[in-house]
Amino acid sequence: MRAVHASFTLNLVSLMLKLTSVLNATSVAVNAEFLHSLGDTIGSGLLVFGLSISKRSPSVRYPFGFGRAIYVFGLIASAILGGFLFAITSISGIQQLIFMNDVSSSTLSVASLTTALMLDLAVLSWSLIEFRKMPRDPASRGTLVENLSDAVGEFAALISLVTNSPWIDGIGALIVSAILLASSALLSYRYFEVLVGKSAPKNVVGRAVKIVLSDPRVIDVNDVKSLFIGPDEYLIVLQIEVPETTSVEEIDTIRKELSERIREGLPEVKHVIIEFQRPTSPPMSFKKILKEVITLGD
Repeated sequence: MRAVHASFTLNLVSLMLKLTSVLNATSVAVNAEFLHSLGDTIGSGLLVFGLSISKRSPSVRYPFGFGRAIYVFGLIASAILGGFLFAITSISGIQQLIFMNDVSSSTLSVASLTTALMLDLAVLSWSLIEFRKMPRDPASRGTLVENLSDAVGEFAALISLVTNSPWIDGIGALIVSAILLASSALLSYRYFEVLVGKSAPKNVVGRAVKIVLSDPRVIDVNDVKSLFIGPDEYLIVLQIEVPETTSVEEIDTIRKELSERIREGLPEVKHVIIEFQRPTSPPMSFKKILKEVITLGD
């Protein structure tokens, strides 16, 4: 989650640079990019706040901890701020294309925006490295998308300043607004999935089923459910069949051993619940389950 903190720090610096550019230029594209950066700063600040809350220890009231807190604040930032800023930037871009107001720039405004672009490209590289470490975490994905959209938006605004063309300026503002809409919609959907109750990735669920089936005392796996708790933290519930002759003591032993094997093979699975039942019909239910697991996302 270091990329979240780094992104927040960069957004503050970038916001100041874009404010300098706004004060020394007349451009709706630059204004739109400044608002974009303002939204990103508030959004990444909310993510940092959510990240601090997510580190709180579990309690009786919140038995699985606060791992999803970061996604609550991420959804607020993406849905509300993204939609609001999209409306402002798109309207300003359309007005510029209609009225063709003059565009002016200065060396300071161009230098400030160029510096912001270089910083964003540097942090974009950092975010990509962090994303590769935790590709299934929506917060890491959100930071990567945010930095990518920043870089593209700044490039569009920079072209507007260099050309001083009202037409390009209006198009630049619309490009920034489109980036805001697309990134907000994508991130909102990702956070929505987690908060509703997204399953663990298919490789995690499939591996858990195969670990259980590798035990000769297990006849079949009738059902498997999983839940995303937080970054690299999942809950898995397995319903398995054992022979009718299996004693209560043996069931307890099987449950303990399988839980340990799953946690050893899949460290990200922090919670394992195993339910037992006698053999039922149809047999070999695990084949159907594995086919369904393939449809799960990563």
